[in-house]
Amino acid sequence: LPMAEILRSLNREWSAIADSPSARRALVRWSSTFPVLTSAPDLDGVIVLGFDPDDGPEVRRALAALAPSDDLAARTLLQGLLGGLCNLAHRVGRDDDAVDDIIRLAWERIRTYPNSRPGSVSANVLLDVRKRYRREQDKARRRVVLSVATEAPSAEDQFVSQAFVEDLVTASSTTGIPGEVLATILRSRVGGESMADLAAEQQ
Repeated sequence: LPMAEILRSLNREWSAIADSPSARRALVRWSSTFPVLTSAPDLDGVIVLGFDPDDGPEVRRALAALAPSDDLAARTLLQGLLGGLCNLAHRVGRDDDAVDDIIRLAWERIRTYPNSRPGSVSANVLLDVRKRYRREQDKARRRVVLSVATEAPSAEDQFVSQAFVEDLVTASSTTGIPGEVLATILRSRVGGESMADLAAEQQ
């Protein structure tokens, strides 16, 4: 799959800020509260440290604790989670906007991450994003179904349905289709009745 524009944009932005003077100052500030970050030379180093099997979980907990009140910490945590978020979008995405939606939801979750929450920060964020994405998609789908169900059939739809019925009746008279077969076709194709229900009824 081609890389979504939002990912290109985020990676360009990251390249510009990761080694900036403001990022270095932020890292010094964070390290005074969270010593696990002291070995990282810059924000790219923080990302690398986040994947370390020993220090990684603590690094992400530190960023998550800072994230609600620190844009740069939140952005660093998001950058570290991009790979997992892309995989999630490819697994559960239902349309071309999936990556954008998943990243938007991840940003919202990171900025409101509860400091007292136990467990892996990355796993928790991905789990929450997956749940919220599915909820949003199901809600959108219900809205579409409801709007379609409440729409009156268009004149074109009515004309096509009528033409279909007339063609079917003509075909049945010339080919000798029995009346009960014709009725079944009309009830399923035009009336929208379930074939399973009709089959049960007619044994």
